[in-house]
Amino acid sequence: MFSSGIIKKLVFLSVILFFQSGLKAQFDTSFVKKNIKICADSLATAFKGRNWDLFSRYTNPSIIGTMGGRSEFINYIARAFGPIPAAAWKIYEPGKVLQVIKTGNDFQSVIELQSVIEWDGKRITTILYLVGQSWDGGLFWTFFDSQNDVKAARQIKPDLSNELIIPAKNEKVEAVQPPIPLKPANEPVNNKPTGKTGND
Repeated sequence: MFSSGIIKKLVFLSVILFFQSGLKAQFDTSFVKKNIKICADSLATAFKGRNWDLFSRYTNPSIIGTMGGRSEFINYIARAFGPIPAAAWKIYEPGKVLQVIKTGNDFQSVIELQSVIEWDGKRITTILYLVGQSWDGGLFWTFFDSQNDVKAARQIKPDLSNELIIPAKNEKVEAVQPPIPLKPANEPVNNKPTGKTGND
């Protein structure tokens, strides 16, 4: 039989180990989320700068494979977004990391992507959701557009975790009024005689 003193020490030790494991799990999640944001920022920066080579590096390999390889993917993206001037994108940046899940040998995540584009007389404000994947313990991440649909996401990643929740797309379309031309600061004064006098 254990003495009461030994039992107290065992209870104390188990409590310490429990809190340590909890802190480690919290630290790991925080570390992984930080890496998700870093990689998603790189994806967005590459998109805004039309650096399609860098953009492809952070794109999920399954997407690139369905396009026939990296060069075909880059050509497709360049053609698709070429007609839209880079200045039309007012905002294109990652938002919150909504989920991080470890499944098998990889990590999976869902992260917001916020975009505002003004093009062809419209302002389109969108929050869509990217699925992220990491094969190296959460250090490096690649992403693909979930299309805000689990079935569509599974066509790209058949082993998508059942725990991932992909929210519905949030989009608002507004008409953009053309800017009103500014009047010259100093309009010429019309001093032409009218033929009338003050006594008329």
